[in-house]
Amino acid sequence: MPIERVNKSNLAEYEAFIKSHPKGLFQQSSKWAKVKSAWKWEAIMLRDESGKIKGSAAALIRFIPVIKYSLFYVCRGFAADENDFETFDALFKGLLELAKEYKAYCIKIDPEITADNKEYKNHLLEKGFKELNPGCMDFENVQPRFVYCFDYNGMNEEELMLTFKPDYRTRIRKAAKKGVQIKIQGVDALDDFVRIMDETGTRDGFSTRPKWYFEKILNCMGEDARLYMAYYDGQAIAGTIAVKWEKNVMKYQYGASSNSHRNVYPNYALQWEMMKWGMECECAVYDFGGISGDCQNPDNPHYGLWRFKHGFGGYMKEFIGEFDYVINSPVYKIYNIAMDLKKKIK
Repeated sequence: MPIERVNKSNLAEYEAFIKSHPKGLFQQSSKWAKVKSAWKWEAIMLRDESGKIKGSAAALIRFIPVIKYSLFYVCRGFAADENDFETFDALFKGLLELAKEYKAYCIKIDPEITADNKEYKNHLLEKGFKELNPGCMDFENVQPRFVYCFDYNGMNEEELMLTFKPDYRTRIRKAAKKGVQIKIQGVDALDDFVRIMDETGTRDGFSTRPKWYFEKILNCMGEDARLYMAYYDGQAIAGTIAVKWEKNVMKYQYGASSNSHRNVYPNYALQWEMMKWGMECECAVYDFGGISGDCQNPDNPHYGLWRFKHGFGGYMKEFIGEFDYVINSPVYKIYNIAMDLKKKIK
């Protein structure tokens, strides 16, 4: 069947598909596109002979000033069975046709396909995609190549707690005994969250998002996103934002912690509450977010991040990485030179 463009008439059907398909993610939804409103969103889908959707692809489109070309970013790849290359080819062909309409110079894709699927990576290369940062062990790509995950496997609350290291269970209980309160908050609590996030960014050396961005996440994602705040003696001392996507995944999206009162273990209590939410929603996976591929090395600056996440159980997952399909080589080269120069200036 021909490729079908997602529009108002079939949007609800598309959203239902990406919520039910194992490869469906919130980053492919029109709700997340509203968070990323600086980009234009387009999506296409393919039906089988019975009329049922069997695959889809969503692209965030960024228009490049002056040169009047665009970049197509297919965040975390297609929602389709990962070894169904016939569907992949049909969706890719539809994306190319759409890219011509927007004068795209490149299609960027970072499929949520694990590195052990060599056939998928080879298929990308055969189609003409170029692998970026091969062998990358750190955070050089748009999305992390390495993530830390936990499979629920139908656990109840007691079973879930028993997967944690003993000292983690102790810290979660101590947080409550010491008076730490975890509350699900709305946008009114974002001033505290952003203040703590700025404190975290200064301490750990990363740039942070403005308040309006987090406000858009909570407003646009609705019941699929939660802001958790930790309070001690009436003061906000830590916070997290989690995003769930039906029964597929519970994602720890953002976290912030104050330099003060770390001895009352608010971060452990926050993770526990988010993991319980995923369990209640019958999610298959809890995603702790990105880590370095070399993070188990004590000399790695991200070792502490891995150690914290590892204490909750789970495992590290490596994806195949980030790939570019170059449509206009001169524009692609000029844009990359400009971005490299921008980084050096910063």
